[in-house]
Amino acid sequence: MDIQNHYYGHSAALARYVGEPTVRHINGLVQHGWTVASPTLVHFSDFATLPRTARRLVWSHHSRAWDPGSDEFPTTAIGSPWLYLSALTQGVPVKPLGKSVAFPVHSTHLVKIEDANAGFAEELARREGPAVVCVHPEDLADPATVGLWREHGHDVVSAGDRRDPNFLGRILYLARAANRVVSNQLSTAVVYAAAEGTPTEIYGPPVAVGSLGTSVSTRTQEVWPEFFDASAARQRESIALAELGIDNMREAAELRELLGWEKRRVRPWFDYWGGAPLRKAGAVLGIVKRPDGAQDAGSHNSPLAFLRHPLSHLPSPLPKLPETDRLPAPVTANPIVPDHES
Repeated sequence: MDIQNHYYGHSAALARYVGEPTVRHINGLVQHGWTVASPTLVHFSDFATLPRTARRLVWSHHSRAWDPGSDEFPTTAIGSPWLYLSALTQGVPVKPLGKSVAFPVHSTHLVKIEDANAGFAEELARREGPAVVCVHPEDLADPATVGLWREHGHDVVSAGDRRDPNFLGRILYLARAANRVVSNQLSTAVVYAAAEGTPTEIYGPPVAVGSLGTSVSTRTQEVWPEFFDASAARQRESIALAELGIDNMREAAELRELLGWEKRRVRPWFDYWGGAPLRKAGAVLGIVKRPDGAQDAGSHNSPLAFLRHPLSHLPSPLPKLPETDRLPAPVTANPIVPDHES
């Protein structure tokens, strides 16, 4: 019912798993990243109310981040799209990169992270040697940012625009091909890599993210200490799988029903093109109240900030289900300009 359902190739992965020939509108909201708090406060905070039959579809009811039993909003755990794509591609060969892959914290149109990666680029080179650095597509389009990584000997790539249906496949490719995956903050990509059994490490100074400051960095170290303790490295895979909802995965027929794909409905289409954009606009303008405790790194922004990149917040035609390799190589650092980033 909202564009976020189609971020990062998630709807494409789900469509492949259930055997759908195309990406379809989802009757509800799908969590679109690993979170350090309840997804209802992080990803769904613009939607305190949903249409009667719509569901809040989260990855896991076994994450350390939150307690579903005490959450204000009802949720249904289905497992992350990553797990479904991983299962579909178990037999796909990936050529090792022979290097570490880094996923640095990135800025967006709405949340700028100043000078977060200058020191990390240098430390990365010292610890890993030349690495592959997967950056946000906005950063890939910024010559200064690309130059920062390259001057320390790193290769620069991207998983593509976040509405690119191949996004998740490119991250999976990197996670499997890497010697190890590193970052300056525990993040979705690091959890993904750990779930694949790829060695991970977090280092560098705490990163301040918009109005949330360094609270995310602090919380991850408190709640998931195993990702910061070298002696606990062997525990990370099982922890990551729980965070991603390995025990909440569904068979294809049940998953199709939970997504609202067992039959054709008009309401998800209507909500996608009309209802959801209006609700989000109301939240941005303060007309619709977000739930108490909503986690929004851009909450300090003026509503006018959203108008600087108006297309980034609007729905677009659903992505085509890629016919190419399910684990495509990442986008290289020939600068691209994303059409739909926020």
